[in-house]
Amino acid sequence: MSGCTERATRSLAMTGLAARLAAALAFLPAFAAPLPAQDIAFAMRSVVSVLPVWPGRPPDLAEPEGSGVVVADGRRIITADHVIRDARIIHIRTFDGRIIAARLAGRDARTDLAVLEIDTVLAPLAFDGDPPLGARVCALGNMFGLGLSVSCGTVSALRRTAVGFNEIEDFVQTDAVVNPGASGGALINEGGGLVGVLSAIYTKQTDANIGVNFAVSAPLAQKVLEQIMARGEVRWRLGGATLMGVPARGETGRQAARIVALAAEGPEQAAGLQPGDVMLSAGGRQIRGPEDYASALARAVPGARIPVTFERNGVERSAELRMPQ
Repeated sequence: MSGCTERATRSLAMTGLAARLAAALAFLPAFAAPLPAQDIAFAMRSVVSVLPVWPGRPPDLAEPEGSGVVVADGRRIITADHVIRDARIIHIRTFDGRIIAARLAGRDARTDLAVLEIDTVLAPLAFDGDPPLGARVCALGNMFGLGLSVSCGTVSALRRTAVGFNEIEDFVQTDAVVNPGASGGALINEGGGLVGVLSAIYTKQTDANIGVNFAVSAPLAQKVLEQIMARGEVRWRLGGATLMGVPARGETGRQAARIVALAAEGPEQAAGLQPGDVMLSAGGRQIRGPEDYASALARAVPGARIPVTFERNGVERSAELRMPQ
């Protein structure tokens, strides 16, 4: 990302915000390991509150407001699709309190992402790649609808799939505090790069944070954004295999995925796979069910070659899928 250039051009107007953040972060416990206040202040300019309105219906009491991140040319905002739902009117509230009308540019229920458009140009946040495991990160969002706030933690896991929230999942897991209202907000790294879009809280009979929170990875979110900007919708190419979950051979409690049908001329058929083969991995990702397989292919670019391992008649084999252009 062009973080160095962007940081060099920050306006002096941010100095006050950075100073206030530094004072607040000084009182956080040491284990929170916050990012530099200047990085948080830089990213906070690009995070907005999303204010959906459903005429004739009361607001969602569990999450009446959400969050979003300004990206691309400064006129696009990526957010969580479940925040928007079927809202007829959408506004955003910027970090400095301005209320701006927004409209839906496109949505993808399979990843729970949506893109809004505005006529005002705001400061965008640049996408970054996958952060290292254990890296410091901060979650920025409109938690409980109280306004933008920040919480910090670490990257607990990468490429989480089959969690059960979305059909296509590629999550960054973090222990940074995330609560209702933060959905669609930013997960940032040191330097202020966007490494994830806040999406879900893993709970046990409560909507409050228990330290297991998920953000859609930046590479997957960027792919959704680019397709919506190009054509207003997302067209997923997830191969031509129909799979079903089965117990993994010789491993108690672990699941795999068996091919039950293949589309003619699909990448699996071209690679020599057959119905009955049990998929073990794709692109280096362990396959524990059909959802893992779909998520493994979701990040692939057109024409990519994806190594896969599978089991046939008790023998482990390997092949390479070539994704269509």
